[in-house]
Amino acid sequence: MTANTQKQGTKMNEMASKSTNSERDRRTASVAPVTRGKGEGMERKYEHTVRVTFCNTNAEGNMSHDEYARLFGVVRELMGLDMIPGFKEAAGSRYLLKTKNAYYDYRRDFRFGDTIRVRMGVAEVTGASFTLQGDFTNVASGDIHAVGRQQIVFSDMKVVPNAFPKS
Repeated sequence: MTANTQKQGTKMNEMASKSTNSERDRRTASVAPVTRGKGEGMERKYEHTVRVTFCNTNAEGNMSHDEYARLFGVVRELMGLDMIPGFKEAAGSRYLLKTKNAYYDYRRDFRFGDTIRVRMGVAEVTGASFTLQGDFTNVASGDIHAVGRQQIVFSDMKVVPNAFPKS
C-alpha cells in the first residue's frame, strides 16, 4: 500500500466518523423520502423484487454468495435513481459513492425460481458517509434469507471524502 493510498484511507475514516447530531439531522432530511432511523425500525424502505435464475446459482443449486452483494449494489443504484434528485447526472461525474465496507449474514438459501424482495433503507448518516441496510426476503414464505449492510463514503472525483452537500 502506498503512502498516498494510506493517506486517502485515513482521510476517509476521519471524515466518515465526524458529525454532530444537528448536522446528521439536516443530511438525513435531505435524503428524503427515506425516513430517519436505524435499521428495521424505519417506516419506509426502498423495495425491489427479482427472481432467481440459473445464472444466479452455483453448482450446488443455490444462489451464490457473491450474488447477494451484486443484487445489493443493483438495488442501491435503483434506490438512488428513484429517490435522489439528479442522481443519474451527478453520480460518477460530480461525486463518487465508494463502498467502504460491506457485511452479509446468510440465513437460508435461495434456489432457482425463488422470488426475492430486497428491502433497503438508510440506517445511519455521518459526516461523509451513510450506511444502507437491506434484507433479502423469500416472497413465497415471507422468511428473511439474508441481511446486508454497506457503508458508503461520499467523495469528490479525486476520491477525497467530503461532507454531504446541504442541498
